[in-house]
Amino acid sequence: MVNKFVLPCLLGMMSLFGVTSVKTTTSKVTPNPTPIATPRLEMNREAVHDYASEEVIPDGNLVVSATSSTLTSMGQSFSFMFSTGGQGWCDSTTTFLLAPDDEAFEEYYTNFLTLTVEEREAMTEQYETGEYEPIHFNSYVYSLNSTNTVKDIVIPRSLTRNHIFNLDVTRLGVNLVSDWSEIRSITIPAEIEEIYADSFQDVPDTVVFNVEVETDPEGWAANWNHGATVNYGYEFPEEKAEPLSKAGAAQYGDTKQNFFIGWYPKEGEQKPLVLEYKIFLPDGGLTESQYFEFSSSSENSVFDVVGYDLIGFSNSLFCDIPLNDGESIDFDSLVLHNIYRAKTNEQEISITEPDLSQGYNIVPKQGFLRVYSIEDFIDFKFTGLSTFAGYSAIDLDIDISDANVYSHLKTNYYNAHLSEIESGKLKIRYRLTSLTLCKFRITYMDGEEKVQDVKISTPITQFKLTRQKGNKVSFLIKDSTVARSFSAKDIKSVSFVSLYVTVDLLGPKTTVTRSNVTTRFGYVEIMPHMDNAPLFDVNIMLIIVAIIYIVVFVAGTIGLYFFLKNKYKNDEFRRMKNKPFIIKALLFLLGSMVVVFDIIFIALRGTALNNAIVVFNPADAFIIVLSVLSVIIIGYFVKYLVGVIKTEKERRRIIKLKLNEDVEDDGTN
Repeated sequence: MVNKFVLPCLLGMMSLFGVTSVKTTTSKVTPNPTPIATPRLEMNREAVHDYASEEVIPDGNLVVSATSSTLTSMGQSFSFMFSTGGQGWCDSTTTFLLAPDDEAFEEYYTNFLTLTVEEREAMTEQYETGEYEPIHFNSYVYSLNSTNTVKDIVIPRSLTRNHIFNLDVTRLGVNLVSDWSEIRSITIPAEIEEIYADSFQDVPDTVVFNVEVETDPEGWAANWNHGATVNYGYEFPEEKAEPLSKAGAAQYGDTKQNFFIGWYPKEGEQKPLVLEYKIFLPDGGLTESQYFEFSSSSENSVFDVVGYDLIGFSNSLFCDIPLNDGESIDFDSLVLHNIYRAKTNEQEISITEPDLSQGYNIVPKQGFLRVYSIEDFIDFKFTGLSTFAGYSAIDLDIDISDANVYSHLKTNYYNAHLSEIESGKLKIRYRLTSLTLCKFRITYMDGEEKVQDVKISTPITQFKLTRQKGNKVSFLIKDSTVARSFSAKDIKSVSFVSLYVTVDLLGPKTTVTRSNVTTRFGYVEIMPHMDNAPLFDVNIMLIIVAIIYIVVFVAGTIGLYFFLKNKYKNDEFRRMKNKPFIIKALLFLLGSMVVVFDIIFIALRGTALNNAIVVFNPADAFIIVLSVLSVIIIGYFVKYLVGVIKTEKERRRIIKLKLNEDVEDDGTN
């Protein structure tokens, strides 16, 4: 009950000081016409989907990989990487190019570029003495080409950059070889987890594939060799077993390949990027094709693009598909539509305008090993809903999953630090991160069931989960940001949209460098759908408390008044005077309430309110005001009490002197 009282009071005080906790972003969503136990949201759908005139993008012009996928009870999410090239690495003695295939790489490489030559040399020296272990990132082979001196290509297990970080080869891209004329053989190490059907297009039967594994791994497409000879169980060359070393890096890609992935003009016909997909039902059935329309990733732009002339060799987009509990997406059914080449000027340079005369589609490649569920990470438990002064509070307990998902997310780091984790020197830390990118999705009643997205506005970007169980946190929502007539009693359900969970290794003083991995979830339910959610209305409670407090105070004051009046009815100097007594009683009532509420808020600032998401606690300003007033009031009461005590002592002294004067002196001691 204390938490239910303080949190909404805090919200009320925010309104007094003009504190805004959330703001609204426009969201046009249609409720599901046939609600189930937990209603889902329908995507915007075209009346007719006719893509018969589209062409498939030629191999190598554009590559689309789904780099990750996550699943909740509300939907499935994908992260798509669109690429016409990338940042590649090539060893001086071989003819291959590698591109990073790891979400954590970009941030790391940005920091790497800031290192001085001296810092890089120092790290290399530490590596040579065994004091430093290079950080490993997954990568894929982007291109294979032959030279006059290299006719037998050996794909490396790994490539190291100054022994500071490694790119471990786990996947082969598409259309790897543009000229087969000089190639005699290609050696493939056992670490390769995925080969596509079009990785080795047009391979001649004169080429031999030397494969280290005994049989094709599950991730290798059927007929990946296209009839060419394969030598299984091949002994990988000993001289190529160690990571190849590379000191330089460069940009690679076809600058002529520039694409619009969706077109979103404010006026005229929109051509949104569309994902075609099918759904696996809980009973094992498969639905007909359905369609998800992407929105522009920027509110200020009418297009999303990929290509060197337009934005760069790569671009990433997210896709959140609402589903019912127990459903999942059939990845093999995915097709991306409404992709257009960019128009070119007289100099054959691409310009920011699509050629809508010809549409294209492409089938994305699967670049993830498993679909992660939110339950693998954390579990949200809705504990209460309260309202006060135009604010609503959703109280939660967040529990960390017992499953050790980090061992799957960062296997190399986990195994390398396993002894420290087991001894307790390092712990696996969970955080909610990128909160400024997250939104609340609120379903509420306003004549009919409506849905509104409300953006989280907070000066911090993360919330640390400090315990395995029972991380208590309250999310604050200003009612007017949802709708003008909205109130907490109208809430039916609340969920997160675009929630990021980061897991890393934490030591006594700092985190282990590059041990973090961030996973994104599209829809995460934090308050389940309820027809009548348990609501604690603090407005009514405060009125009741105020009435009880005043009644008790007045009753006590009246009792004290008659007691003192009767006691001093024969004392001319101490006889009760009504007006002064009433004024003092009112001052004591107001003063005592200020002091009591100040103590309550100070105590709860470090307990019930300690886990607020925002770093600025809205109670702080109120505590400051109340504390200043409390000091003044307490000082006044202390001064008043000291004066009363002095007056009483003086009165008794005078009475004693008068009594002594009335006694006759008989000469005795």
